[in-house]
This record gives sequence, C-alpha cells and structure tokens, in this order.
Amino acid sequence: MTRFAIECEGLQKIFKSPGQKKPLQVLGDITFSIKKGTSLAITGGNGSGKTTLLKVLSTLFLAEGGNCKILGHDLIKEPRLIRERTSFVSAGLDFQRKLTLKENLEFFAMVQGSSIEPALKFLDEMNMTHILNQRAETFSEGQKAITRLAIGLMKTKSEIFMLDEVTLGLDVTRKEEVIDYLKKVIRNKTLLIVDHDSDVIERLCDEVLILRTGGYVESILSVKELMKSLPYSHEITAVPVKPLLDRDVKEIWPHFVRNGGILKFYPTNKTQAERITHRLIKSDLMSSLQTRKIDLNEYAIRYSQTSIEP
Repeated sequence: MTRFAIECEGLQKIFKSPGQKKPLQVLGDITFSIKKGTSLAITGGNGSGKTTLLKVLSTLFLAEGGNCKILGHDLIKEPRLIRERTSFVSAGLDFQRKLTLKENLEFFAMVQGSSIEPALKFLDEMNMTHILNQRAETFSEGQKAITRLAIGLMKTKSEIFMLDEVTLGLDVTRKEEVIDYLKKVIRNKTLLIVDHDSDVIERLCDEVLILRTGGYVESILSVKELMKSLPYSHEITAVPVKPLLDRDVKEIWPHFVRNGGILKFYPTNKTQAERITHRLIKSDLMSSLQTRKIDLNEYAIRYSQTSIEP
C-alpha cells in the first residue's frame, strides 16, 4: 500500500480554443509528492495555476502530459476511482437557485452517492439550520460559501479534501468557526487548500507548495518555515486628519513608512497589530484606518525567490 496521497511528475495542462493561434499553457511542469495525512497549501501569483491544479487533481480537467497517481490510482486511467475517494469544494460551485437549501443538499447527496447527515451536522454547528427551507437565491455570499463546504463534507469517506478558497466571503467570526470545524473533520485526512489568508494556511496546513507563473513548482516547504521568513504579518494604512511631523507619529509607534500623505505600519504579529491599531484610534489624529493581514499570494511572489531555497 502506498504511503503517498499524491505523486505528480511533469504534470501539464494546456487550454486550446477555436481561433486561438497559440494554446495557453497553465500548468507547465508540476512535480511534487505528499504523504497521506498531509495538509498542503497551494499558493502563488495570478496565472500560476493554483485552481487549475486542483481541478486536474480532482479529475474535473484532463491533464495533457506528465504522470500522476492519487492514492495509488492513475490520474488519467482511473478517474472514477479517484473521484470516489476524494472531495473537491470550489468557490465557483453554483446551486439550483429556486430550490431550498435542504433540496439542494438532497440533490448533491444523490449525485455524490452520499448522506445528507454530515451536511446537516455542519450547518447546525454554523447555526444555519433555520434556513433549510429557504431558497438559495436569497443567500448571502457567506451563506453560499457555507453551503458549498457542507456539500463537500457530505463525502465522509473521502481520503483527500481539495478546498478552493472556501473561506472567501466569510466574515472574521464565521471564518474562525469554519477553521475550527475543519480541524476536527480533516484529522488524519489529506488536505489540499488554495486560500490567500495566511491565518487559514497557518492553522490548517503543514506544508506549502509555491507555484510560479506558467504552472511551475517554485518550492515546497513547511508552513513554519514560511511564516518564520515573513518580515511582517499585517499592513496598517492610516490617513492623518492633518499633516503630522515624524515626532508626532513616533509617539504612536516608532516604526512607520510615509507614502505621500499616507502612513503605513508593518507589525510582525497579531498582538503588535492590535496595539498599533488601538493607539492610532486613541490618538484621534486619523481620518481613516485600515488593517489587513498579509496576502499569502503576495508573500509567495515577493519572498519565495529571495528568502526560501527550493
């Protein structure tokens, strides 16, 4: 029995369309392997093929070249066996909008040959069972995201879960609830996840696969190694009510960067970010304030080649 969940060598994906002189290569040479039970984040800049790679591995797209085995099954020759043992959750999954939430779940359970009960359990944890008889056309983006994940979680026998930006559209509180739930249900499972949020990756994943434009593997490394090489964790942008002298800004926080009339702060951790934000608000000197976590894709582009050896 193989101890690897996925083994890929030279995997390629090319898109061709009528009237297009040159085919578009999205995956150029994907070579990597991960052991069973590993949680892997896939990141990289736009055009690096993150979502395409998930769709190829889940058998939604057919690879044009290379070799790949998933749970010991050939990706090209045994797609049905792979689909039986994997679950793919896409942010692009749409529902029958005129059907209720429960009717949609029953439809997908029938298609997947699974039970609706795991989805109902998840929805109960998310406090969403009260909208089971509500039509999907009325759902918010957050409710749609939870529904997509509920559909994927119905395949409880899956040994590999592939999640494509499943936290997209969720507020902070809901995202925390989803992360906590996933940590329970994916225990001992193999996870492949595409997500921009560094908090999601840090808490759910063991390793990171960094792709570069054209669909090539830049490097694969541990999440701890990736986070240690991070020069800052947040970016805080503040616009002063009036021009401030450096000494005035330093009284709030000693390290900052000016960008025209805008002030930028780069805290190295969450605690520091909260402290800076609190001081900026308390100062009453800012007309606007925005704090954001570093985007993992930006990180991959900016630091993978300079700070991390493949």
